[in-house]
Amino acid sequence: MNKLLSLTKIQVKDFMSKYSQQLNMNKALSRLLILLPIFLYIPVFQIVKSFYDSFSAIGMPELTLTYIHVAVSLIVFITGIPLIISLFFYSKDLSLLATLPIKEDTIVFSKLATVYVYLFGISALLFGTGVGFYGLADGFKPVALLLGILAVIVTPILPMIFATLIIIPFMTVIGGRKNRNLMILVGNLIFIVIILGLQVLVTRLQLDPSNMQKLLSSKDGVMAIVGSKFPPSVWMTKMVMKSWLEGLYYLGLNLGFVILLKFAATSLYKGAMSKYNQQASATKKGNLRNYSYRMTSKRVLLIKRHIGIIIHNPTFLLNTVMNMFVPILLFVIYTFMGIMDLDTFKDPMLAPFMIYIYTGIVGAPILMGSLSTTAITREGKTFWETRVWPISAKENLQTRILTTIVLSLSSSLVLAIIAGILLPVTLSDIILTMICVVIATFCFSTLDLIINIARPYLNWSNPTAAVKNNLNVMLSLLPRMAFGVVGFALFRLMPDVGGSIMIAMFSVIFAIGFIVSYSLVFGRLISKFSNMDIE
Repeated sequence: MNKLLSLTKIQVKDFMSKYSQQLNMNKALSRLLILLPIFLYIPVFQIVKSFYDSFSAIGMPELTLTYIHVAVSLIVFITGIPLIISLFFYSKDLSLLATLPIKEDTIVFSKLATVYVYLFGISALLFGTGVGFYGLADGFKPVALLLGILAVIVTPILPMIFATLIIIPFMTVIGGRKNRNLMILVGNLIFIVIILGLQVLVTRLQLDPSNMQKLLSSKDGVMAIVGSKFPPSVWMTKMVMKSWLEGLYYLGLNLGFVILLKFAATSLYKGAMSKYNQQASATKKGNLRNYSYRMTSKRVLLIKRHIGIIIHNPTFLLNTVMNMFVPILLFVIYTFMGIMDLDTFKDPMLAPFMIYIYTGIVGAPILMGSLSTTAITREGKTFWETRVWPISAKENLQTRILTTIVLSLSSSLVLAIIAGILLPVTLSDIILTMICVVIATFCFSTLDLIINIARPYLNWSNPTAAVKNNLNVMLSLLPRMAFGVVGFALFRLMPDVGGSIMIAMFSVIFAIGFIVSYSLVFGRLISKFSNMDIE
């Protein structure tokens, strides 16, 4: 137990030090980041409040806990997959841990403690807000409040361990494969689709007319509908309502998964790491047929290099794919679950806002992604390679921006085609939207690079630290919020202006942002980039 606590303390301290060191180096940044949680919490508060008001209207405010718990469990599961892969199989402490006199299950639980810290933040932000609303309705009774806090603490455990029990055996199977990285990406996406598919299937069965009447006539029928996708959510809700039997079910299920992982950890981890290390240490023989002596543009080669860094690291690749194509995933989920169908968009009330909806979907890859904020960071200690190449600092920076533009616009084009077919938009709406999205992509790709130049963070310990546990990603939200505030202010000041004119105005604003950010990157900041060192 002492070894577990000591190793857990080291792992968590290393995880948290990434933030504390960066904040201590920049006092102005630490003051600025005080406001960031407030901005992030405002939309969460509004969403939870809307759920609470809706369920309170039917006299069942406790359903807020059930609904949010289902959503948070799914978010924790999806978020935990790349975290587990990164910390277990792509961390730089693998060789060190192998030499220590500690058991495999100790390594597993210490690393999961680090994952838990990240996932607990999600649980506290989303589910904790729901507990607060329910506590307000319940009068903050001490027992219910303590049970609510316990539920917030326990919530990440079940989906985190479930993801671990899937990922580690999966890595064992593909560890010796030639196309291992591609298989990791495809496998993780398949796991996510299967989980979502099972939830959709259960929901459709529950919403069948023959079952609906039975559910509504029963005492807990509505709760069964809401929690049908994840039954432990119902047990958790009843636990907070001081039903001790359901509380025993819920806590017992979580404890059972912990015990299951305890017994399986040694064999699972040893097998996965054995396969992984054998493949990682293997050397590939050169193949002269793979070499080409054709003249190729330096910019094209650099763009290929930056894209290759993403493709050959499963954590980078999965994070990029999920960020760029999450609108498609959400649209499919909502459509199959019956929350939203195509007939909804044919409502005449939505017609004036259709171009905004279409623009939001097509522009989601650059608005939700932040590839340029880690364009330098992703290279890590291999950043020095571009220093010895016959390229200028300007070319180096331009290709990083172009890489983000190529990836973002590729996914935006896919979304534009799909949404253009499904949504009732005109050809002029599509053209205006594409112009706006292209300009916005150039703007944010350049603007985000300013953040990465100011804070390169090249000495990361694992890929997750580079693309997720990185303050650059959080800082990239600030300019997006600023543009959002400006756009909302224009919409309120000129409510009679049509959507097409408003999108054109947004395009002008993004163009101004691009000109300003481009002049900064290739003006004042180019010398800072040229003198950048691996810290």
